[in-house]
Amino acid sequence: MPPLGADRPFPRILLIDDDDISREVLAMMLEMHGFSIDSAEDGTQALALLNAADPAHEVILPEVILMDTQMPGLSGVALIQALREHSSARVVAISGSDPGDAIREAADGFLLKPIHAEELVRMLESSPAAEEPGDVLSVQAEASEEIQNGVLAAGSLIDTAVLGKLKAMMPAKAVEEIYVAVAGDLTTRLAALESAMGSSDADEVKRIAHAIKGGCAMVGLAGARDAASRLETSNLSETWPKELSDLHFALVALKGMLDDGLPW
Repeated sequence: MPPLGADRPFPRILLIDDDDISREVLAMMLEMHGFSIDSAEDGTQALALLNAADPAHEVILPEVILMDTQMPGLSGVALIQALREHSSARVVAISGSDPGDAIREAADGFLLKPIHAEELVRMLESSPAAEEPGDVLSVQAEASEEIQNGVLAAGSLIDTAVLGKLKAMMPAKAVEEIYVAVAGDLTTRLAALESAMGSSDADEVKRIAHAIKGGCAMVGLAGARDAASRLETSNLSETWPKELSDLHFALVALKGMLDDGLPW
């Protein structure tokens, strides 16, 4: 792939993510950086888009596919293989946690959520298109490294590095609307999480926790992200009440911050 620049437009991207917040925030970020984005909420919908591609009707095949590694239905390595049968695009896995060796070997790259346009550009500029499915480039955002290393003070609600990225890319009103959407999404997911816990459905608890972690990581909602990460990793019924309480606390704090105004 030639270097990106004034004479090289950003490649068209197909974004596949079942989490509405992650998908919408990332699509908005990438579009503001000049990428053309198509999106799908699952593997089946993505394959339908690829099959419908027709330049004559302005439905164009992507050059890069960003796909979440954990989704209901067709997902993971099976989805990567299916995408390769329908497209020659580079397939980049995205996830809020390490996807494991199988995904890394099958994909052409890996980006850790929260993803920023700059790191995707670095990946596209620094690595030629993979000639074989096994060629892997692993890139993690600097902001994500800081998040993982816990640089935020205990009790901080929003990661200031992520908030700063959003503020730099869009108007204050748009940033506020993103967090309002996150609060609504988190309210719905917590109700589902309580139901899963009440039914002692550990698999569903883990699935919902993973979705919450991904969405909250994208917008830097640190307390909720960390509680969801702990819940997904340990998923012990004896710790469910505490993690659920932490998630509710983060939601209440977010709503309070939205009422008072985001920290600008």
